[in-house]
Amino acid sequence: MLFLLFTQISLRDLYRLLTSIDPLWTILGVAGYFFAIFFRALRYKWLIHSKDVPFSDLFRITTFHNLSLMVLPSKLGELSYPYLLNKISGMSMTEGLASLIASRVYDFFLTLIFFLVASISSHALLKVNLFLVILLSVFLIGLTFLAFFYMPLLLRWFSNLLTRIPQWIGMKNRPSIHWFQVKLHEMAEDFYAIKARGTYLPVTLASLISWVMAFWMFYAFLRGFGIDISFMRVVFGSTIALITSALPVGGLGNWGTLEVGWAAGFLLVGLSKEKAIATGLGVHIMIFIISALFGLICWITLTLSPSHRHKQ
Repeated sequence: MLFLLFTQISLRDLYRLLTSIDPLWTILGVAGYFFAIFFRALRYKWLIHSKDVPFSDLFRITTFHNLSLMVLPSKLGELSYPYLLNKISGMSMTEGLASLIASRVYDFFLTLIFFLVASISSHALLKVNLFLVILLSVFLIGLTFLAFFYMPLLLRWFSNLLTRIPQWIGMKNRPSIHWFQVKLHEMAEDFYAIKARGTYLPVTLASLISWVMAFWMFYAFLRGFGIDISFMRVVFGSTIALITSALPVGGLGNWGTLEVGWAAGFLLVGLSKEKAIATGLGVHIMIFIISALFGLICWITLTLSPSHRHKQ
């Protein structure tokens, strides 16, 4: 997919775009990235229920998780969060998965809210059927609510279904199926515990601020590239890119998938095809560089921390 994008722009144009970025807007974009990670880590602290994980560890885990999403194929990077939570903080994998899934439900809900608000504010420019946009958004928001509040029941139902399928086809229950059922039941219990904490408001606020900071980062980099565009148009265009990258069709670190969604979104808000593709690649490269630098810093501080040396 990246190859197709590079048939529309040249490497020289992309190089010029990256080297001409305004330093002040770059700093503001980096600040947006930092606070987006900061509030995501804070959100995880309110979602984890079994133990009090130090915030410094959660910040490092969130940074590593974000970097993994950019380098691992498809959605395998998501599994880095429960894995790192287990290795660094001793948390069970099932609780890590439960808190990750819960955070993604919050993300999807807020992304739809941002998309709805941006669509309404840019209605005259986009020339879309506003009624259909509102109807679809409300439907998906309602579906998200149902999925979150009934997630434990869904997990238990799926676990019970795994028991019955071998019986229907005349097979014996294998140890692997039994192990999977046990893990699903554990995740269901973790979801019950997350709901019992009642941290809906702080988690929602932390997620909201995190997304505002992420959109600010996109806006800052675009302004740094010399693109004169309003914040709400950036929200609309980048939301389409985020929804596209969330689809289970991504390649290595969503490279190519994100850019296609970005180009589509920013074509709708008035950018030329060349600028839409070039800025999508430019922003993705900038985020990757920043993620790698933050990851390096977090890795160094982790190896130097007394708790890490004690575990070794």
